[in-house]
Amino acid sequence: MTNFQHFKKQTSVPTSYQDVIATLVAERNRQKISQENLAEQIGCAVSLVHKWEQYKRVPSGFLLSCWLDALGLTIKVYKKKIK
Repeated sequence: MTNFQHFKKQTSVPTSYQDVIATLVAERNRQKISQENLAEQIGCAVSLVHKWEQYKRVPSGFLLSCWLDALGLTIKVYKKKIK
């Protein structure tokens, strides 16, 4: 199990969050965009993009939106089906 490294107590990275980040990283690589170029498009430090991709930091909602926009992606929210 993967854990966030910047919280004071051990905090697991939810599977759904891992899926989102993996999708963003895969799309960045598919588009052949470097972390440096992505950071420039978003307007943040390269080290921050690296930390997001390594689960060392969590982007704010605004910066996550900027990340999505830079890659030409969007997120749709669906209600979970309760069994």
